[in-house]
Amino acid sequence: MPEEFMLPAIVAIIGGLGASALRLPPLVGFLAAGFGLSAANVPTFPAIAELAEVGVTVLLFTIGLHLDLKMITRVRVVFTAVGQAALNTIVFAVVLAALSLLPLSAFIGTGWSGFLLLGFASSFSSTVFVIAVLDESGRMRSRVGIIAIGVLVLQDIFAVSFLVLFSGKTPEPWAILLLALPLIRPLIGKLPDLVYRAELLVLAGVIIAVGAYAVFELAGLSGSFGSLIAGLVIAGHPIAKRLHKALVSVRELLLVGFFIDIGMGGIPSVSGFIAAGILLLLLPAKLGIFLALLYKAGMSRRTSVLTAGLLANYSEFGLIVASLAAARGIIAGEWVQIMAVAVAGSFIISSLVKLRVGPIMEALVLKLPRRDPQKLAAGERPLDIDGVDALVLGMGRVGAGAYLRLAEKYGMTVAGVEFDEKRVELMRKRGYTVFHADATDPELWVRLSQSSHCPKLLVLAMPSHESNVVALQTLNNTKSSMVTAGIAKYSYKTKELVDLGADASVNLYDGAGIELADVAFQALVANEETPN
Repeated sequence: MPEEFMLPAIVAIIGGLGASALRLPPLVGFLAAGFGLSAANVPTFPAIAELAEVGVTVLLFTIGLHLDLKMITRVRVVFTAVGQAALNTIVFAVVLAALSLLPLSAFIGTGWSGFLLLGFASSFSSTVFVIAVLDESGRMRSRVGIIAIGVLVLQDIFAVSFLVLFSGKTPEPWAILLLALPLIRPLIGKLPDLVYRAELLVLAGVIIAVGAYAVFELAGLSGSFGSLIAGLVIAGHPIAKRLHKALVSVRELLLVGFFIDIGMGGIPSVSGFIAAGILLLLLPAKLGIFLALLYKAGMSRRTSVLTAGLLANYSEFGLIVASLAAARGIIAGEWVQIMAVAVAGSFIISSLVKLRVGPIMEALVLKLPRRDPQKLAAGERPLDIDGVDALVLGMGRVGAGAYLRLAEKYGMTVAGVEFDEKRVELMRKRGYTVFHADATDPELWVRLSQSSHCPKLLVLAMPSHESNVVALQTLNNTKSSMVTAGIAKYSYKTKELVDLGADASVNLYDGAGIELADVAFQALVANEETPN
């Protein structure tokens, strides 16, 4: 390793570990590491900038691999993403322009084009942060997760479009041939799926991403756009999922260079820190814009609040946009560092709010006016549970097994509740009665408690123990008379369910062990009864 890499690498590790210890995304630590190196007057060197460029290239390639055209063409996702980008750009530009009357050096010389661009850069939400929160909460395939990911994907497309438009490139005559690339996508989908080794996937992915970048640059087009198109072309092939999974860690490693490079650009002045503070004070405005649009799109109060809260932060893509704008002279270079501080600050605020997500979110939910259920989007309306004897929350393998047992052996009328839209469709095709709903939504239980019919039995079979606990606590608040039974992976968790009022609970592994012993003994008896 070249000597100049050692100090930034060590400082980056320390910063990343420090951020993780504080339950913050590591990129906050990487930015802090860059600021620290800048404060120590450590000189910048080209290798870091080149590493940063490769990281952004691979990031765009993985976005292309993960694009789901069906997801991003849903009306509520397009309406929310486009509306928020437009409103956020205008509102932030107007506010920043008004504040430019203050004697702050960061605002001097920034015209309307600069303020509009800063509003646009502030409209992005962090893919890294949002995905981490969704993974942690188990809501990746919930309605909240689907809308949030769809909005993020469209924001990524907006950012790449900006990079293309402001690249300053003049296309070569032969660049028109690149228009045929999407046409080969069906052919790519038919190629044999033979690569499974992680090291080959990583090598192939990086080479394709960088190669596409280089080809588009030679054609006089944006190399960033080339990386995205390359990912989109491969997205139809089964290997795309494995490529994306293999490249995620490498992508994050390469992006360390980007965050360090931003930080090493210099620490903002006092005026810059004040400007960053102003951007952080504008986060509630970003939250409000998302909230109003989601509510207008027909989402329930809780879905609107959870999704808006998830997206109310600033993004690493905002830094990329600000960096290009600064390079083109549209905004002063100091705004890149200001945006870096604002991004890091938004992550810190979001992480602190996450610790009190229940009280804060519920307070916001109660402030929104109730809506006519018939005006809600499909999947957000009240459930029809007339005649249902038992409800099974979570229709995974355990939930589906409980559903069949209750229906076939005990003759009960059973319905499932599942927040994964794809799984709901699959189970319905198999003949199950399944409602698409979020079992942790208090409004769901309020609606159920107001129904003329109440099921006798509730089975908690969601894979997330926290979700089962929240559902049980919410149910307790409605004073329901349903008998409840739940499942958990550890004895202390089954005890927690009982302590919270569950009438019965089962340790998943104990149950599997008992069933395994029964099957093993039956096999032994059958073997002994079979004559040699």
